[in-house]
Amino acid sequence: MVVSFTVARRLRRAPLAVMAVAGLVGAMCWSAPNAQAFSIQDHANITRAALPRDQVNEVAVLQILNGPPPGGGAMGSDAYAVDLWRHIDNAKNPADICARATQAWNILSPVILRGSQPVGPGATALRDGPSARAAFGGLAHALQDFHAHSNWVESNIAAGQPERPAPALFPSCAPGAFPADLHTGFFNILFARQSPLDGCPPGGPPPGFQECHSALNKDGPNTPRGRQPVPGTTMTMYQLAARLATAATTNLYRDVRGLIASTVSAQNPGVDGECVAAKVFRPDLLGPCARFIGPFGAGATPPR
Repeated sequence: MVVSFTVARRLRRAPLAVMAVAGLVGAMCWSAPNAQAFSIQDHANITRAALPRDQVNEVAVLQILNGPPPGGGAMGSDAYAVDLWRHIDNAKNPADICARATQAWNILSPVILRGSQPVGPGATALRDGPSARAAFGGLAHALQDFHAHSNWVESNIAAGQPERPAPALFPSCAPGAFPADLHTGFFNILFARQSPLDGCPPGGPPPGFQECHSALNKDGPNTPRGRQPVPGTTMTMYQLAARLATAATTNLYRDVRGLIASTVSAQNPGVDGECVAAKVFRPDLLGPCARFIGPFGAGATPPR
C-alpha cells in the first residue's frame, strides 16, 4: 500500500496518474476537496484482497474500481469530492454516520439491482452490468473510508479487541449498535492553511466535533494517527484500519451478491438468481440463466 492520501479528490492540482483515473471514471468536473482518505491504490488493494478471485474476474474488478457514474467505483468515487455520503465525512456521532451510510445505500443499491436485471433470450445478459459493478464499488469505498476516517479502530483498541468487526453500515445502519462517542473528523478546505490537506480551524474543531480529520484519520502509514502502533500487535493503526476494511468489504460482497440473487429470483420467475448474480461479478459467463426458454420468453408461462 502506497501514498498516504487520496490525491484525486484532495489536492487542487491532481497528478497525471490520478487524472487518468478520473478519465476512466468519466468525471466531468472537480470540486474543492473535503478531506484526505485511503489512497486510490489503497482502495484498489483493499478491494482486490476482499473479492474471491474465483468469483470475480479482472474485467469485473476494473469496473468495480473505476466504473461509470453514479457509482464511480471504489477508486473513482474520489472524483466526487463534495458527497459526504461517499466518504462518511464530517460525522459528529453514530446518527450522522448512519445517515451518510443510509444515503449511500439508497442511492447506489437501486443502481446495482437495476443493472443486474437479466435481459435477452434465456436471460443471457444483464441490463447494465458495468453500472451495477461501479455502484458496488462506490459502496465499498464508503465502507473502507469509514474504517479510515472514524475512531472505530481506537474504540477497538480501548476495548482490547483490535480486530472486532464494526456493526453493519449496509443495507441498514443502527446508530445504537455503535459506541456513543463514534465519530469522524471535521474538515473544511476553507481552513487549509499550512497545506491543502489541513482543513482544521485555527481554534480546533467547531462545536459538536471532537477531532479534526487531520488528527483522526488513518489514511496512510505516515499520518499522525495512522503511524501509531496497535498495542500488543505488530500493526500500526493504518494497517489495522486496512485489515478491518478488507474484511468488511468481503462481507459486503457476499451480502450484495445474495441480494442480487434473491431480487432477481423474486422478480423474474423462471430465472436462476444465483446464475445472474454470478454474471454480475463474472461478465465472462455467457450461458443462459433461465430454467427454460420457450416461445413466450425466458422462464415465461404460456397463456392459458
